[in-house]
Amino acid sequence: MMCFLLSLQHLLQVKYTLKRNLFLTLTSRIKILHNIFCQMEDLQDQPLLSSSDSEQYKRQGKRRRYLWMGICVGIGLFAGVLVGYLSFGLSKNSSSTALTSSTSSLSTRALYANSTVSTSNDLPDCQIYETMSCSSSSGDMDSKWESHQWNTPKRGETNWKKGYQDMSTIVGYARLTYGSGRKSCTVTIYTRTHHDLSLTYYFDGVAQTSNTKTYDSSYTGLLQVKVVAATGETLELDEIDFYWNLQPIASRSGDYRNGQKGAIVEMFGWPDADIAKECKVIADAGYLGVKLFPHQEQIMSTQPFENELNPWYFMYQPVSYRLQGRAGSRSQLREMIKTCRSYGLRVYADAVVNHMSAAGNDAQEHRNPSASCTYWPGKQSSANETQSPYYTASYTFGTNSWGEPNNVLEYPAVPYGPMDFHCDKSLNSWTDPNILNTGWLVGLTDLATGTDYVRQRIADYFVDLLSIGFSGFRVDAAKHIHPDDLAVIFKKLKDGMGGDLPEDWFTWLEVITGGESSLLVGDSDYSFTTYFANKMSAQGLTDSDIEKVKIWWSGYPNEPGNDGGRISLKRKVIQNDDHDQQNDGSSSRDIHDKGCVLVKGCDVSTHRNFEIKLFTNPEGVSDNDNDYPIRMLLSSYYFSNGVQSIPDGQSDCSNCVTTCDSCRSRGFAPAYVENANAYEGSDYTRVHRDAQIIAAMRTWMHI
Repeated sequence: MMCFLLSLQHLLQVKYTLKRNLFLTLTSRIKILHNIFCQMEDLQDQPLLSSSDSEQYKRQGKRRRYLWMGICVGIGLFAGVLVGYLSFGLSKNSSSTALTSSTSSLSTRALYANSTVSTSNDLPDCQIYETMSCSSSSGDMDSKWESHQWNTPKRGETNWKKGYQDMSTIVGYARLTYGSGRKSCTVTIYTRTHHDLSLTYYFDGVAQTSNTKTYDSSYTGLLQVKVVAATGETLELDEIDFYWNLQPIASRSGDYRNGQKGAIVEMFGWPDADIAKECKVIADAGYLGVKLFPHQEQIMSTQPFENELNPWYFMYQPVSYRLQGRAGSRSQLREMIKTCRSYGLRVYADAVVNHMSAAGNDAQEHRNPSASCTYWPGKQSSANETQSPYYTASYTFGTNSWGEPNNVLEYPAVPYGPMDFHCDKSLNSWTDPNILNTGWLVGLTDLATGTDYVRQRIADYFVDLLSIGFSGFRVDAAKHIHPDDLAVIFKKLKDGMGGDLPEDWFTWLEVITGGESSLLVGDSDYSFTTYFANKMSAQGLTDSDIEKVKIWWSGYPNEPGNDGGRISLKRKVIQNDDHDQQNDGSSSRDIHDKGCVLVKGCDVSTHRNFEIKLFTNPEGVSDNDNDYPIRMLLSSYYFSNGVQSIPDGQSDCSNCVTTCDSCRSRGFAPAYVENANAYEGSDYTRVHRDAQIIAAMRTWMHI
């Protein structure tokens, strides 16, 4: 049942002609109190609250009951308190940033409160809409959900943002198809519309009715594309890069084999601008390249999760394939790649294509009736002022601009809609291939990679990665994508790149074997060994192509041969500690005493020796010069008092707006420091700068 305060708000709005800013302030205060009153103690089903947040809300629930008693005794007393509250404003409390007196924070709260006020179209009594659960074991989305999209607000409506454009009506993206030799490219603008529209396509400002245009290598600019409907709706895409305009990779001495051998530094938590400054250092050391962490647009929040603001794993919840990540904008990324390539250093991406953001983690408000009608606000994205809309069906209760229920599933900037996903079911088995493939991993909305459109869209994203200058990419959570689907995706990538893959390209798939080794690296039809290779061959990939589709070998260093020799050592990528292992309780792989995780208490000398061993005599090697040609080294940051967030300033609790009492802050520290030494300090580890590790790597590379 909606609380009395919302009725009071309505009466105040009708009876009094308050100035707009005062009304927004009033709305904000009422909504804050409403949330406190309406929350109860049972929060065990709230997916977005940590245990400490739950305890906080339980305490609030007890206070709420006493406040209710006060209201029942005298509404007049409450009104007087409210007036006094508005008159004196909010004082800033240094121990809690949930309520702040700053103008910007107040404005944010007023907007949030105003946008979440119940309307006659909201479900009553804290009810929520049905989710897109499975009606069968197949994992296929029920067709009844097909129309549950188009949730983006229209221009001028509450919650509309600049980056939303007219995605309430029109969405789309640019598909690049290169000709042989990659000296020409056909750009096709794929669109979806809410209803029939007459569209005009503008390529660099020149109008045409066709949605395709071909360019050749004489074009040296960044292509601007805009789609305009006859009724005025517009969609403007991010700048388009072409492969032939890339900065050439400078030549260096060493056994790099045209990019098919070398050591890659994983720059965990490094912003683009800092990597650009570090490129020369890394190139001069002799490394093959650097690997970034997900750069596609991802969720960001002004509310802590597990007591941290924007924890690092939010990078693995994408909201679009726009290259507007936490580490930097598309233009910053482009400049960094250009700088690195000018020193002979290649750059590799981390591609998240198994899923999108988690259910309930999106741009609209949600509430949980099983958690005492707890509300949580919509999230933002790493694209900042040009952030894209994104919506999931869980915990929804309102209506959208078209008057339809807002239990939708869509990522308009991709664009993806409900039928591009598997239905909502738990990934509760690691040995059932159907569940492994179609289940929603920890609630992450799982893409239907068996459909042609999703396969094509992922391949087109890969083409964009190569077009801006990446030399290859890691595929996150690859074991949750069926090998059949991946084989088709790589064939579509090859077609998109002009019928052949770049000579220095390769990819590596995250396939963590664990207890399901017999399924994943055995002889099953969900195996990433011989079965997967045969599927790629059937799609037209050559032996040379297949050798470039590598597996990140989770069996290293403890079980280097747990595949029974089914995968060539040339297709295995190895490393000591990885970013997932840094997480408390991580079970991604058990390295026993044959490796160690630096930020989990491994002393510097021991860690250094394991990194040196990676280049001198790694486990399972018989020919160190040729086995395991790609080897990874993690350059991360130290955790601070248990806080695992990135020290880039975006996890500083001064940015918190909602439920900030328990926020544990991670302040800013520069990743690039000119004369910093490896392992020193309390922020970035800079392991890649260690002289002994560099010497071992250079010997392996014959430098």
